Amino acid sequence: MNNLKKTALASALVAALGVSATASADTISMSFTGQFTLGNASGAPQVNGDSTDPAAIPGLGSQRTPVSGTATFDTATGAGSAAINPFSFFGGGLASATTVSFQAIGDGMGSPAGTLVAGTMGFNWNGNFGIPVTAIFDAAGFFANVPAPGASVTIGTGCAGCATSSTADAAVGSPAVIGAVPMAMTNYNTAGTTMGSLFPLTDDGISGSPMTTAPFPGFNANFDFTSINATNTSVGEVPVPAAVWLFGSGLMGLVGVARRRRRS
Repeated sequence: MNNLKKTALASALVAALGVSATASADTISMSFTGQFTLGNASGAPQVNGDSTDPAAIPGLGSQRTPVSGTATFDTATGAGSAAINPFSFFGGGLASATTVSFQAIGDGMGSPAGTLVAGTMGFNWNGNFGIPVTAIFDAAGFFANVPAPGASVTIGTGCAGCATSSTADAAVGSPAVIGAVPMAMTNYNTAGTTMGSLFPLTDDGISGSPMTTAPFPGFNANFDFTSINATNTSVGEVPVPAAVWLFGSGLMGLVGVARRRRRS
């Protein structure tokens, strides 16, 4: 595609979104808690013997592993990043996230009207480095409860607008049930492991997107954010970077390719 066509496509996306080249940018700073669940290729949650069993049965472990961390999110660009605190994982020591990035993707199928957020991250664990993990979250609960500029809010389980996690409820003890949370795992699989190669999305009915490399190929790494403490620091009207529109135009193009393939 030549530069003229790229420019036209980006301009069309701006027009479709009904926004100008500037937007009110609110930077949301967060601390969060949540649950990590490792599902096998069939989606069944695996027991992490390093985690605490919610039914307090000694030595049993749990399918849910508590996680926590901090994050930032920009409401103008739809981009964010996070740091997840290392957590003990399946007898191999601490799992440590090297990079965690987020990007709002609308409905994930080309429309900006949606509450999906794509996440990419790399993990170091048990002698393996940069294990690629991708995830598509439904962040409806977070978006419905973003605090006003200068304000703070705690968004918890069962919040207004919260989406129900797609991760299978653990079989041991009611505290392991996730339910409706601010950022809930979905069934969507990604096509690649980087932010530029995620589309088209597919739905296999199993929570999470299968990992593509060792040590858990085909397994699904699921994160559900059950509580978010968010603070909004407004910086006023700012130009929206061209890269945001180009990301959107690329998404629209990939969706078009996927649709043409289905017709043929």
